[in-house]
Amino acid sequence: MNYEEALNWLSGYQFHGIKPGLERIRDLLARLGHPERNFRSVHIAGTNGKGSTAAILESVLRAHDVKTGLYTSPHLVSVCERFVVAGRQISPARFADLCSRVRQAIGDDPVTYFELTTALAFLYFAEEGVEIAVVECGLGGRLDATNVIVPEVAVITNVGLDHQAYLGETIPEIAAEKAGIIKPQKPVVVGPLPEEAFEVVARRAEELSAPLWRYGSDFRVFPCRGGLFYQGKHQLPRLTLRLAGKFQRTNLALALKAFEILEEARLVSFDEARVREALKIVSWPGRYEKFKLKGLVILDGAHNLEGVEALLQTLHEEGIERYRLLFAASNEGGTKPYLPMLRRLLPRAEKTYLCPPPGPREPVTYEDWKEHLAKGEIPPEDVRLFKDWREALEEALEDTGPPLLVTGSLYLVGRVREVLLRKLGERRGKCVVSWSS
Repeated sequence: MNYEEALNWLSGYQFHGIKPGLERIRDLLARLGHPERNFRSVHIAGTNGKGSTAAILESVLRAHDVKTGLYTSPHLVSVCERFVVAGRQISPARFADLCSRVRQAIGDDPVTYFELTTALAFLYFAEEGVEIAVVECGLGGRLDATNVIVPEVAVITNVGLDHQAYLGETIPEIAAEKAGIIKPQKPVVVGPLPEEAFEVVARRAEELSAPLWRYGSDFRVFPCRGGLFYQGKHQLPRLTLRLAGKFQRTNLALALKAFEILEEARLVSFDEARVREALKIVSWPGRYEKFKLKGLVILDGAHNLEGVEALLQTLHEEGIERYRLLFAASNEGGTKPYLPMLRRLLPRAEKTYLCPPPGPREPVTYEDWKEHLAKGEIPPEDVRLFKDWREALEEALEDTGPPLLVTGSLYLVGRVREVLLRKLGERRGKCVVSWSS
């Protein structure tokens, strides 16, 4: 297969849906010679922040001359974004080659898109000689396709209500799914969980004799003069983190604690100067990312209520109290709180552009938005509906007013980002970038 053929083949599995379970991925990896056993790993789960935490940790590891792998999802523009070794995305030619080999291994088995990308990532990491891979869970943890690795440390960033159709209706139920990545006698690092979630995670860690470190009591990050102060095994004052947002302090702390655990296991050394440099250059596109065209455009992948709250807090910190809002959402499983998310954002919006998102997930459609407006579930003032996200974006970019905020769907953010980069290239504009979760 060439690259286009590989893309078409893989994309054909996007509509196989979400099918939690480990039997299919285990069978596939066995046929590929168990590549997941050929590298060490850190496994990261959580409702929000896991991608940022993964990016920070990978940057710090790479700064210490570790050959890193980074597997995250979803991608924003190119599927190659999911497969990163030593800071570089997989090449199209290598991606096509791996797809050809994985295709032969699966035969007619009913695997899912995410199971295939997971197998591709692990095969790539094994063949590239990755020393430590940072692996982000796709959905939940216990039955996620990534949960075939035995990580040196597991990280649970937080637990909130999201994907209830697959993970459970309550915080304790969802916490139990996240805690499924904990392995016997392997350390686990947890963020500021709700107490009912922490109890579930702590109980699971105790059952498996897994040492547990808790944010706030065992390690933390707080502001200090000249930057941020990390307090853990090491004391690191005046840190500068490129990622924007108060909530990124937690992600920073989790990444540094995971690194310290790897250090204690003698898998890495610690060099303070390298840590500082890594934090200054880390990037995580599509998460509080700014583009300057005719006006300011802010992209943020917030796709649940907790993400929206963090986004609003970051906007407030930066003095942005009014914006124009381009919003789209998926509703796979029928449990996405997209109306509460929109209602939290609307009070600060001078104009709102609603549309379906691109991508494979079940969208909130034009007809859905129209029905919500007719029922009075969305205030009609300054709200416009569009059948296509491209039309919504074009009008939003032509309009004037406060900054344009694009959020609600990572798929929307990714496609908008692609358009903005192209426009910047055409206009030789200037891109001002900062990232958050």
